[in-house]
Formats: sequence, C-alpha cells, structure tokens
Amino acid sequence: MGLFDRFRKQPKVDPEVMKRNFISARRQNLSYVQRTRLEPGTIANLLTGSKHTTLYQIGEMDVPGTRLLVCDPCYVGSNLANPMERTVRPGKYPVFVSVLDTPMTGRVVSAVKVKVSDAAAVRHEIAMPVGFKAWQSSDPGIFPGISIETGVACMVDEVSELPFAAFQNRYYDKHPGKDPITDCLQPLVEETGFAMWQIPDTDYTVPVFSAGLGSGIYNAFWGFDQENRLAELVLPLVYPELFE
Repeated sequence: MGLFDRFRKQPKVDPEVMKRNFISARRQNLSYVQRTRLEPGTIANLLTGSKHTTLYQIGEMDVPGTRLLVCDPCYVGSNLANPMERTVRPGKYPVFVSVLDTPMTGRVVSAVKVKVSDAAAVRHEIAMPVGFKAWQSSDPGIFPGISIETGVACMVDEVSELPFAAFQNRYYDKHPGKDPITDCLQPLVEETGFAMWQIPDTDYTVPVFSAGLGSGIYNAFWGFDQENRLAELVLPLVYPELFE
C-alpha cells in the first residue's frame, strides 16, 4: 500500500446492504455444511486456503473408547448423540481449529479437525452414525446430520460421553434453574471460540467450541490417506469463500 492509498477516501458501507449480504451468505453456508458429498480438496481449502483463516493446534483429546462423537452438549447422554460408525484406536489425538476472521463474520470457528494418524488425508467421506454406511447418506430415511442448538459443540467418544452427561445431570441437581452449558461451557469459548476442557472428576480432556455462525445442522467427514486408512475427522462449520 502506497502513501496515497493510506489517505484515499474509503467507500461507505451501507449497514443494510451488509446485513442482507450476511443473511444471504449465512443461508448459503448452512446449505453448504449440510452437504453429504464434497468436491476433492474442499476440506483442505477450508482449513488452509483462505487469507482470513488461521489454523491452531489447541491440544490433545482423550479417546478411551473407539467411536468418536460430535454433538451439542445438550444432547450428551441422549439418543440424539450418535457415535460414528467407523472406529479408531483408543489414545490421545491432536485437535486443530480453523478460525475465520472477516469484517462480515467477525472471529468464528470455521472448522475443527481431529488427526487420528500422522498421514495426510487425500479424500473425505461423510461420517455416518453407528449402523450406517456412507453410501446410505442420501437415503431420506437416514439422518447423518449433527444438530447444534446452543451454539456450542463438543467432541467426545462413547466412553467419555457418560461422565460428561453425569456432570451435567449433577449440575442441574445442585443448581436448580441453572444451565451447565450457559454457566460452564459458553464462558470457556467466549473469547477464542474454543477450549480443551477436562470433564470434572475424570482424567478425560475433550474439545469444546463455538459452532461457527450458530445453530444449525452440520455434517462431519472422515479423511483417508493414500492407503485408504483413516487419517482425520473434520467438522466444517463456515466456508470462508462465502464471506470474503
């Protein structure tokens, strides 16, 4: 930028136009995140392909079981929280968060990734709930989507889900009229959009994060390496190209 550019009069932005553009882009984004198939390279671009996105490694999550689970904490412990059909080995896995920051969106979490191997992912397919395969994703009687209602989401597995749910139940009992998501989880993600949270009375640490632009239905995707082995699980939340 030259000296003259610093003093050049900037065009005025009409707030109403900005609002309409945002609403339109948000609708498109919700349509994007509900897709069950992605073009090759879409996930890679989502995580690294924007000048307005920054990728953070935020810690390691504990996976004492074998089936990862992504959900709104309000559904933890219920039949609306469905573990994934594909399995991983128990262990600790690094968690990455892609953060988008634009004038239209502000700072939002645009994707969350759990790496289950060191290999690079070369293709992705939709992550289906237990009992269903990827080829069934277009069946109108099957619902692979992840419903996020509170604006906060978490990643656990079928083992760590249980003490997570127990903590919330105890909180309701000890604090009538209070909500553990509002009181405990939302403050953790208010500033950065993400946090690694140790489930009380356990050794399990799991990621909690803001759900992009808010409530909606989202789909997670498994990534596979060149040898067709699981490499990662990615949850797309906001597609940067819609807001740039």
